Amino acid sequence: SDCMIKVIKKYTEVSMIILSIALLQISNLFQWDNNPIMGIDKVCADILIIVLCCLLIKKMGIQSGAGFIKKGFFKGILYGIPFFVIGVASIFVSNVGLDWGQLSFLGISHLVLFTINMILVGANEEIWMRSLVLNSFISKYGAGRKSLWKAIIMSAIIFGLIHIPNLFFMEPLTVIVQVINAMSAGILFAIIFVKCKNIWAGIMVHAIVDWCSLFVGNCFVGGNTVLCMSMNGIQAVSMILAGSLPPIIFSIIFMRKIEEP
Repeated sequence: SDCMIKVIKKYTEVSMIILSIALLQISNLFQWDNNPIMGIDKVCADILIIVLCCLLIKKMGIQSGAGFIKKGFFKGILYGIPFFVIGVASIFVSNVGLDWGQLSFLGISHLVLFTINMILVGANEEIWMRSLVLNSFISKYGAGRKSLWKAIIMSAIIFGLIHIPNLFFMEPLTVIVQVINAMSAGILFAIIFVKCKNIWAGIMVHAIVDWCSLFVGNCFVGGNTVLCMSMNGIQAVSMILAGSLPPIIFSIIFMRKIEEP
């Protein structure tokens, strides 16, 4: 209703947190198998969340800043290069000591479903976190440098926190690492969105990074992903430094080039 939209716009921070919790609950309804990363159930959940976010974006009247345009796509892909490097590196980090010759491929149909899942995860999280959450904060705070940083950091914190439910299938220390690294990644994803005004680029970058990071563990018997790593304190700190410092450094570099309106 119009009254609800007015409340969301007035109390944007609380509203985006509550909305994100609600969307997580919707996602949890679609768990028909023991694989939380992929499957037809995950496809259904992601599509439903995408549709709900798009409807809310339109209802709030913020679709003009949601990034559903052609312009800026290739610029966004270029800004996403740091993510590509991180994604490829994670393949080797999570499979240190693995005998690659012993891996058994699960088949083309499994690969196709996995790829569809990664594309939809990218679309789900980018439309949710950037087109809706970040865009809502920018609409409220304004487009000045300090205002943008506030919107970016707020959205990145929420992006990190939505990974906490992974505690149901990951070790606590691994989840802590993922939440911190997701917050850092969320800052860079947000800046790519701000710089390019194009959500399709963010979706593509996000999907490719997730595909690279999870490919071996999900498409081969005997492979691992960073999500199933067991780590000690030193390894956790190392993973945080390796996963968080590059996005933060590039974020600072990219934001320096943003001019005040």
